[in-house]
Amino acid sequence: MSMSPFYRRHWRHAAILGLIVLTGFGLFLPEWRKAAGNHFALVQTIHEWGGLFYGLAVLGLGGMFYPWPTKSPAKSPGFTRWAYFFIVMLFISGVGLLIGPSWTRSIATVTHAIFAFVFVGWVVWHLVAHIPIRIGKKKPFTLSLARRHFLGWVIGTAATLPVLWSLPSLAKVVSGRTIQQGEVQGALPGFVPYTVTNGYPAIDPATYHLEVNVPGNPIRLSYEQFKALPMIERKINFQCVTGWAVDGVSFLGVDLEKFLLSKGWDPKEKPWVLFYSADGVYTESLSAEQIHQYQPLIAWQIDHRPLPQSQGFPLRLLVPGMYGYKSIKWLNKIDFADQDVLGYWEQRGYPENAYLGSYNGL
Repeated sequence: MSMSPFYRRHWRHAAILGLIVLTGFGLFLPEWRKAAGNHFALVQTIHEWGGLFYGLAVLGLGGMFYPWPTKSPAKSPGFTRWAYFFIVMLFISGVGLLIGPSWTRSIATVTHAIFAFVFVGWVVWHLVAHIPIRIGKKKPFTLSLARRHFLGWVIGTAATLPVLWSLPSLAKVVSGRTIQQGEVQGALPGFVPYTVTNGYPAIDPATYHLEVNVPGNPIRLSYEQFKALPMIERKINFQCVTGWAVDGVSFLGVDLEKFLLSKGWDPKEKPWVLFYSADGVYTESLSAEQIHQYQPLIAWQIDHRPLPQSQGFPLRLLVPGMYGYKSIKWLNKIDFADQDVLGYWEQRGYPENAYLGSYNGL
């Protein structure tokens, strides 16, 4: 038996939205990010471009594309109108993540996450409350309205738990909370707390050392020895490849190129510099040419305060003019090589040359 045009559109939307939701979870949930492996950049591309074209189709084509069950949207069931509202808000907040000044991107980050998880919970409630349940080969039966709605609310609420769990971190994205040295939950306004291991390495500054394995002259610097080096301050616009940005952030640290040259690094002999994180997973690399052009810092302060743990305490790399994934956090080792070694995110599809504006998700 053939389906009506409404049901064809209905299931088409279910498939498209399902893909967008699944890829959204792949970007948001740490375990899903790990599972994506080398396909992480593809997941981001599908989510961003799929959401963009879907939103444009919903807004631009209206009733020709969106599955309104009646000719008059105003007379459609409440769920259909609410779903349309959520889709429009997700589209607007998603676009806000990609364009505009940093403060609007920060608000869009939180708004998009909240609407996404509320929408997922709403859809789950709808499915549980309206789809008949089959047991074995018996005829399908439908739970009573009250029981179905109760079960729907329970499961729908469970589906929104991830966003409730993340609200404290999301709130800090737009808050002005001050930070303390090594503070676990510290976050500056606009910065989205993010790690590849779903946690921060516990580092004792009293025992911390930065290894710099310059050929023929390897050294180990304690935290206090590092802070005694000549420092410079740079104010930059920090931008993540996922869209959010923070303008006018001040970092204090050591000029990477001058520091390495002073320790005996020969860029012609070893033209690649490799960076390692204390989390045991994150790695990055820069060429001698990139280091000379972009003048990275090994930073220990952000906005005139020691780095919080969420921002890489005790030391992090800071690469002006490149996306944030090149600015590795919890830096504990620097090595040198005669050829490039792909970093953590480059192994997962992100461009090696992470110049601002060079990546659009394709």
